Amino acid sequence: MKVGELFHTVAAYSAVGSSAVVGPVVIALSGQPERADAVIRGWCKAVIGATGAREDVGGLENLPAGTCVLVCNHQSNFDAPFIFLRLPKHIRFVAKQELFRIPIFGAAVKAMGNIRVERTGTEGDRQRLEAAIEQVRTRTSILFFAEGTRSIDGKLRPFKKGAAILAIDAQVPIVPVAVAGAHEITPKGGLWVRGGRPLVLRVGKPIPTAGLTRDDRDRLTEQAHDAVAELLEEGNRRVEEMLRS
Repeated sequence: MKVGELFHTVAAYSAVGSSAVVGPVVIALSGQPERADAVIRGWCKAVIGATGAREDVGGLENLPAGTCVLVCNHQSNFDAPFIFLRLPKHIRFVAKQELFRIPIFGAAVKAMGNIRVERTGTEGDRQRLEAAIEQVRTRTSILFFAEGTRSIDGKLRPFKKGAAILAIDAQVPIVPVAVAGAHEITPKGGLWVRGGRPLVLRVGKPIPTAGLTRDDRDRLTEQAHDAVAELLEEGNRRVEEMLRS
């Protein structure tokens, strides 16, 4: 392990650990989402900044003015804070139930209005997604890491259908998003943070859902997967360019 990795690892874990302070503030602001978002973005800025990542963000002009369902690949624990930091929208996540069990942090995740799923396709998962329909129609864009878990090797896996179903039911567009480079910073199961690496975010054009029904969910899921795959390829090329520069 290099000295730089030790420095960035300690810095990143310290920033993440600050959720013990940030969490109660977010809980207190649960009824004021705009103010809560500002606090959360401050925390995300500290987390990403601690990695020393060299950021490159593109495609923000593709974000619709209204709410949407965002679908993204998932490589690392740094994906979520990077997206929340750089996308200028009121966003909440579909999050695995394990996050809700972490002391203080879990309570903050719940207070934010994130959607808890068990990732087993249970009736409880379906009911919680049903309850999110009005939320995404009126005020909140919902982000799905549509693979369901982090990729072990950084490659894109098949998508689950929850994002397509929610977007169709709410009649809001799906917006494809890709994060490249996060796997090289800290892969799934990794402990050390490789600092100073490129971290690339790409946002694609919205995929409309007007007039679609649940019968179209498979086709929409594949369409979203193909769009994210294309963005990820673009992001990976940009990572290689940044490494050479």
